[in-house]
Amino acid sequence: MNQEKFNLNKARKEAEKHEKKSVSLVNELKIDKKEKQEDFLEEELEANYWRDLYKEKLDKIKDDEDFKKAAIKDLENDIKLGKNGNSRNVNWALRTISALKNLSLYEKEFKEKIKEIKDDEDFKNAAINNLENDIKSGKNGNSRASSCALWIISALKDLSLYKKEIKEKIKEIKDDKDLKKAVINDLENRINLGKNGSGLNANWVLKIISAFKNLSLYKEEFKEKLNEIKEDENLKKTAINNLENDIKSGKNGIGLNASWALETISALKNISELWQDLAQEKRANMARDNKEGEDIPKRPELK
Repeated sequence: MNQEKFNLNKARKEAEKHEKKSVSLVNELKIDKKEKQEDFLEEELEANYWRDLYKEKLDKIKDDEDFKKAAIKDLENDIKLGKNGNSRNVNWALRTISALKNLSLYEKEFKEKIKEIKDDEDFKNAAINNLENDIKSGKNGNSRASSCALWIISALKDLSLYKKEIKEKIKEIKDDKDLKKAVINDLENRINLGKNGSGLNANWVLKIISAFKNLSLYKEEFKEKLNEIKEDENLKKTAINNLENDIKSGKNGIGLNASWALETISALKNISELWQDLAQEKRANMARDNKEGEDIPKRPELK
């Protein structure tokens, strides 16, 4: 009995010793991880967050044939209706094609659709007329129209379509204070709705900020809104849940949701790149402030 008790005590002491070593190792790993995290700027960590998110969601759809079939069918329908003058469908078609380009998805179909619309005068007229109406309404305080205008100008610029007209429209809007006010009001309202659980509005916010990136507009305002989103977990969660629902519906054959999912994933990619740009800008400022001359520290590789 005494021998059994001795062996038990000895085993307990050995276990406690190994447990202390394990705890110590875990703590060392935590410290090492924390130190590695501290090597990155908060902008770099945020870029990493959005990059991983967009890649995760892209992986869910890129090889899914049901999702692809739903998205392409919806796009073909939007192009057909757009040629017949339906402005809403023109916008949806352009936004979807822009997302496909940004995500390098369905390249064969993407090339076919670009070829189909670029020389179609009916489609072009519907797109330009609708854009002009949205710009006019935006200048008169219509927040939704102002955001739609930016979104479509961004898509057309990205696709290199109607270059002459788009150059004119960018020049028309970039210094217009009324349109800018309408866009920012729309963004702020949708951020509040997103924080309160509206997934549609949460993802609308991401898409409009993505358009800011493409057009290099309202830099101070979008930086402010990016930081507001960064600090709000509810809005992020709401946006992700809405995207996951759109992906699920797309896989079940609902083309409109498949198209929305593509637009949102594309926006996630652009927001990651926005944070990377802001990080590099900050490192450049840090280098200047530290009088390091022209040797700007490179952003650490995010893994």
